[in-house]
Amino acid sequence: MKFLSSTIVLALMVSAARGGQMGADVSSCKNIVIKDLSVPASTTLALTKVAKGATITFQGTTTFEYAEWAGPLILLTGTDLTVTGTGTLDGQGDLYWKKGTSITRPVFFRLKRVMSSTVKGFNIKNSPYRTFSILDSEDTTVSGLTLNSKAGDNVAKNTDGFDLSRNLRLTISGCTVYNQDDCLAMQSSNDTTFTGNTCSGGHGISIGSLGGDSVTESDIVSGLTVKNNKIIDSVNGIRIKTIAGKHGTVTGASYTGNSLTNVKNAIVIHSDYSKEKGGYTGDASSLVEITDVTVSGLTGTADNVYDILVNSKVVSGWTFSGITVKGDAELISV
Repeated sequence: MKFLSSTIVLALMVSAARGGQMGADVSSCKNIVIKDLSVPASTTLALTKVAKGATITFQGTTTFEYAEWAGPLILLTGTDLTVTGTGTLDGQGDLYWKKGTSITRPVFFRLKRVMSSTVKGFNIKNSPYRTFSILDSEDTTVSGLTLNSKAGDNVAKNTDGFDLSRNLRLTISGCTVYNQDDCLAMQSSNDTTFTGNTCSGGHGISIGSLGGDSVTESDIVSGLTVKNNKIIDSVNGIRIKTIAGKHGTVTGASYTGNSLTNVKNAIVIHSDYSKEKGGYTGDASSLVEITDVTVSGLTGTADNVYDILVNSKVVSGWTFSGITVKGDAELISV
């Protein structure tokens, strides 16, 4: 069975919608087109029973109706998939932002157990909350996307671009992110590449907050390459934050050739984060090991070059070189 138009897909999906998962049996389809779809409130557009090697194309504007729930608005699972198109996914974040953090807001697009796939080219705007949640996925590339929640400036919160957990060999490249929180938030993952992206308006490129009661897969970031990205009008450039009193590992993080424009803090590394207090405590008691960190070729403008407070017992092997950052009063080179 092959869907030749999104009108047919829409008719099949809506009958199973409202208050659950919107989906159709597309397990034998190689080409799926989603065009000008309106997804009912409290409903996940579930792309979880997709044929291996299928292509999913977004066209027109897909809109998600307002509801106070955890989401996700879209859930993708599969192998050898190509998710593409010129379409726009609209989360109608403006209906959520003005209510702040007092309401439950949905994650926009979750990739779960996505293997050897490509996600590219389409647009996401007005995310109610975190935009991409990618977990338990391998050998997948995300490229050329535009994530635009700029309309939420001064009001939206927690509009992370990409949140990563327990992944292996992911690449995120050539994306543009306008938001009010982390452009990239590494919770855990191995061998991740984040290159050639533009991050504007948010909190920069982050590892963390990271740490658990013991060292598990969910508390390890290993082999992160952050290269040739542009960070603009952001609170931070590059940041590592670990949780006071908790365990974990950050190792093999390389930041090369990144540029800053109008950033408050160029390099932030803190071992005193508290989730309960929602910020730094001044108590650098985290037991998360931070080793083999390289920062080279960092250029641009920032108010502060370094904001570092760490537990010296668990850090080693840091190398900073070729850092040329101009602040309000001086040019600082390392």
